[in-house]
Amino acid sequence: MFDRDGSGTINFEEFVSLWRYLAAWRELFDRFDEDRSGRQSTGMSFDLFVQACISLKRMTDVFKRYDEDRDGYITLSFEEALTEILLLQE
Repeated sequence: MFDRDGSGTINFEEFVSLWRYLAAWRELFDRFDEDRSGRQSTGMSFDLFVQACISLKRMTDVFKRYDEDRDGYITLSFEEALTEILLLQE
């Protein structure tokens, strides 16, 4: 997600972007962690929260690729949907 140049590693600038993203996610997570237990009221830890945010971003990116007219609706064949789901799991 942060390997902008596709090198398979992240350089310093990419790491800074990652760090800022995590800091923003942490700030959002902390707003819902009212008792400061490290878990939200749903029992979700910060690690799971980050995984959920990454999954949501990846799904949103896939959706945007298909939503060419940007109206918020797409049509996929069953095969396209399965292919995208499998690619998301990589």
